Amino acid sequence: MQSIFKIFQNLKNETPSKTDGFIIANLPKIKNHKIGLSNDGLPLFFIKCENETNEKALDYNLESISIQFNQKCQLLSNDKKVADGIYTIIALKTDSIDLQEYFLNILYFVLLKLPAIANLKELKIEVEKLISLFNKFSRLPTKTIQGLWAELLVIEQSSNPEYLIKAWHFSSTDKFDFNDGIDKIEVKSTAKSRRIHSFSMEQLNPNKNSKLIIASIFAVETGKGKTILNLVKLIDEKVKNKEVMFRINEVLLDTLGRDFEKTFEHYFDYQLAIDSLAFFDSEIVPKIDASSIKQEISNIHFDCDLSKIQETKKIKTNSFLHKALFKS
Repeated sequence: MQSIFKIFQNLKNETPSKTDGFIIANLPKIKNHKIGLSNDGLPLFFIKCENETNEKALDYNLESISIQFNQKCQLLSNDKKVADGIYTIIALKTDSIDLQEYFLNILYFVLLKLPAIANLKELKIEVEKLISLFNKFSRLPTKTIQGLWAELLVIEQSSNPEYLIKAWHFSSTDKFDFNDGIDKIEVKSTAKSRRIHSFSMEQLNPNKNSKLIIASIFAVETGKGKTILNLVKLIDEKVKNKEVMFRINEVLLDTLGRDFEKTFEHYFDYQLAIDSLAFFDSEIVPKIDASSIKQEISNIHFDCDLSKIQETKKIKTNSFLHKALFKS
């Protein structure tokens, strides 16, 4: 199947400079919704819609996307009129080639879930998800690219990526990187030559009936290697439920915000990361005993060297989360 970005590029290359309507192209597996081109050469999506209830919807004009509901449009293909009709128009406003490709894939996934003719009520639900996603894009970053890359590598190397994605943190301020409501996984990465990681005291003291595994990775930047989005593509190839890929996009944009475009610039040594990936039972990791700390003292952080700590190669457990880590 031809990629959505390739369809857009072909449309851009073949479109005449002056037209009386919107130039569009068909989308794979989709009947009525189309991809098109703005006067500025930027991507447009035309969503065929109806509004039997005469429900009103407010248009949106964000930094990187705009949405106009219930627009009368004349659509053209090869300079011939394809259709007149009512469409909701979603326009991307970024001229970054990398961002265009990324966001085109997100929007195509949304269109796949819509019926051939979308009613306004269900369309607004999907649009609200998009607005939430794109609003994250304009926020300040809350986490390093290296840390996020390491978490994605753990997902990509796991035996059950879907389960890990569903357990991935909802906020970058969460105490643990993965938490399924029972057990936990904390991912630590370093660019140094030894497994020295920084912990908060709480991170190595989970609640009494939870088990915690520490994943340790050497994440070293290189001239060539894999970026965050390279890892996302590898994960996409392994998961059947594509809904979880939208979850990945939420986490990426929520944690990186305005730094998102930098993900195309940072490459990490993929093979080194795989070879160095190690797991540790938190119970044998040296830590500060919480009972020895006075109640008035808080926000304790410390560095811990895991170089000589015994790795957990395999694990016998009933934990679905920890089973998802290890390949048989």
